[in-house]
Amino acid sequence: MTGQHITRLRSRMASEGLAALVLTHPHDVRYVTGYHSVLERWTQMEPFAAAIIPANPSSPVILVIPEATVGVVAVLNRDAQTCQFDEIRTFDMLNFCEVSRYIDPDRKASQLADDAMAIAGSIRGSCQPDVAAAVGVALADHGLTNATIGFDEHRMSVAVGRHAPHTFVDALDMIMQVRVVKTPEELARYRKVGKLADSVISHAGSLLHEGADWNDVQARLCDFMVRNKVIPVDDGGMLFGGSYEGDDFIPDLFRTAGNRALRSGDIVILETQGLHDGLWIDINRTAVIGKPTAAYQQLHNILRDGFLKMVDHLRPGVSTNSLPAIGLEHLRANGVTSPEKLLVVAHGIGFMPLEIPLPYPSAGLAGVKQGFIMEEGMLISLDSLFFGTRHGPCHMENVYAITSGAAEPMYSAPLELIVAGSIPAHAQ
Repeated sequence: MTGQHITRLRSRMASEGLAALVLTHPHDVRYVTGYHSVLERWTQMEPFAAAIIPANPSSPVILVIPEATVGVVAVLNRDAQTCQFDEIRTFDMLNFCEVSRYIDPDRKASQLADDAMAIAGSIRGSCQPDVAAAVGVALADHGLTNATIGFDEHRMSVAVGRHAPHTFVDALDMIMQVRVVKTPEELARYRKVGKLADSVISHAGSLLHEGADWNDVQARLCDFMVRNKVIPVDDGGMLFGGSYEGDDFIPDLFRTAGNRALRSGDIVILETQGLHDGLWIDINRTAVIGKPTAAYQQLHNILRDGFLKMVDHLRPGVSTNSLPAIGLEHLRANGVTSPEKLLVVAHGIGFMPLEIPLPYPSAGLAGVKQGFIMEEGMLISLDSLFFGTRHGPCHMENVYAITSGAAEPMYSAPLELIVAGSIPAHAQ
């Protein structure tokens, strides 16, 4: 995996005149080396790892990590060569590394310790006091002082410059443009994620019934996700497209707490989100408690057919900005009231739920109005939400791989309306 990533990056580096790349965002480090740890989930402002990619193919790809986490690399590579690099540089993190250097005479030998010692053979240079010093010393050792270097974070460039003077280039947009096109191995990994997404959305639907408590539904879903090695988006496990106050459905962006038990006729938006193998699940379906009205079923079917028309245009060379008009025109042609209430977003997905290859900042209106040209190998999440004004809202979302022909769906869950019946046995 990482070899293909580095080849793509080096090609872009050559075209932009960069002597090296220094990446410190956790997603970028993982993209280049495969390295990740629980430390990145602390969401600290400063990085706990870095990757250095010299433009010269004969120069080593360098992983920069705390000395105490060398064992993490051994764990990552226990079953397969997940973490790949040519050289390791280390630094101290708080006093973890300092303490770990002391030998415990009572500790027994282990395979993990042996594996960690083998990896330690890739360490070059001495342990530095912080990540910026470790990066700077590595750059200097490899003759990259006073060179033009791309960074994905400007503050790191400033700190590194104290150890290795250089000319800074902002590489954030470049790395996103490279990451958004997936390798065959990444697509294979996402197909496995897709099967998990199908099971998660199916389980979410199975938890719905008349009288169900929304908070209990989310807790049960989180339990299911964790047991299937999916990290929920947060303590809720899914985004809920609105809330109920009395008998009224109030459309809202993202989760709002339900303040009453679900009743027959209620519409429930199920958007389950989470991470497996570092990749995002983002699947959305609509459910109704009890038998839907004929008018609502017809509305859902119209939205589904419009969604499939948009899917037909997920092709290389097509701009994502053309998709909303296709859905809007379909709703208008079928007499849907207030068709302008249709929200359509097509975005890349991978290590992040929104990967939009536009100049930073990309998550504003330009992400839809300007859009971007789809390329073969992209993963595109097509999100279609109608904030229905008369019969209620409908929502559906799927991820597709862009191929030379028809787009390949990553999820197999039917786009049909989920009908939740009476109280299931497990909820009684």
